[in-house]
Amino acid sequence: MDSDQPLTLRWWRLAPWSRNSLMRPSDRFESLAALMTTLFVLLLVPCAAAFGTVSYTDLSEQSRTDRANRHVTTAVLVDDPKPRMDDGYTRSPLTHDYASARWLSSDGSSRTGNVEAPPRAMAGDTVEVWIDSNGDIVDAPRTGTENAALAVSAAMSVWAIGATTAILLLVITRWVGARNRMRQWDREWCTVDRTPGWTIN
Repeated sequence: MDSDQPLTLRWWRLAPWSRNSLMRPSDRFESLAALMTTLFVLLLVPCAAAFGTVSYTDLSEQSRTDRANRHVTTAVLVDDPKPRMDDGYTRSPLTHDYASARWLSSDGSSRTGNVEAPPRAMAGDTVEVWIDSNGDIVDAPRTGTENAALAVSAAMSVWAIGATTAILLLVITRWVGARNRMRQWDREWCTVDRTPGWTIN
């Protein structure tokens, strides 16, 4: 094959339907596997996008349900906040302090528990917490931005897992094909001295 030929032309001549008489059945099979892998990876894009859309819809519905069943209330810190970690660990700017606090549930009853406290908070300060219908502290409902980020991550994960699996199968297929060709060449080389017109001294 002429090395000056365009790369696309050389790829085209390696296609499974090529009339190249030098292509063996194994070569055509590997070319077909490469073509199917490429198509599969491309088709995964709209499938992953659809999965991300469904995930975003579900997450948004869950956020609406959470906002309907949860609300913000004010909690009073009962004692000074303390880090929820051993003193031997190095604290980072993202480390949160926690303190015992008291708040009122929806039915007016008093509840106590540990809450996250802002920096430099002290006993007697107030913090806003999210509680459910039972008065228990819960996480704040996710925002639309958080739901979008989770949905995009889910879609990219689906595409990455599918594409990686397909490419890995293609690599294994080509490796097995190469091994089989090497064995075949070894067998043919061992019999070359018995081929008419060929002698090995």
